[in-house]
Amino acid sequence: MRRTALLVVAFFLVLCWPAPARAQIYRWVDDNGIPHFADGIDSVPDRYRSKAVPLGIKNAPPGPSAAPGAAKASGETAIRFTPGQRIMVDARINGNATARLMLDTGADRTLISPRALQAAGVRLSGPSTTAEVTGAMGSGQMQFLVIESLEVGEARVGRMQVGSGILPPDVGDGLLGRDFLDQFNVNIDSGKGVVTLTPK
Repeated sequence: MRRTALLVVAFFLVLCWPAPARAQIYRWVDDNGIPHFADGIDSVPDRYRSKAVPLGIKNAPPGPSAAPGAAKASGETAIRFTPGQRIMVDARINGNATARLMLDTGADRTLISPRALQAAGVRLSGPSTTAEVTGAMGSGQMQFLVIESLEVGEARVGRMQVGSGILPPDVGDGLLGRDFLDQFNVNIDSGKGVVTLTPK
């Protein structure tokens, strides 16, 4: 079950990368022991290529990346973390329910567990789109739904589309991806253990 969940996350980390269609997805681990996923061996940093492992799954055509009427980013915040460890952030969905997300600058999409979305009042049976996942363990789909806002501290992005599906337990309630982060200037100070987000 854990392997299946990891394959699903690996696929969606690179769902929308501008690469040749159906490129092989590789997993590699950096010097701090943190796993990363890349769309094609050419996307793996040179020093890690010899140990990169193909996951037996390929990317698929991306779904829509933004919600109609999406709002711009606002607010500035600082996130503290332990150097060398995964950066976990406390996020608010739709201004109320909280979710613990792993900040991942390599993930194109923000992914949030169905449980956390339901706690925020998001109707999983409401309007949505899906994308097909094809992996070594079989095929499945991930649902993409629109939320009204996502906040990390004072940093806020309005209407946006997020993915929801089975996620491994070690990423908390999901992943905070570049669809959120790219709307901010992101500064990661590994020495001090601080990430700052400032609207572009």
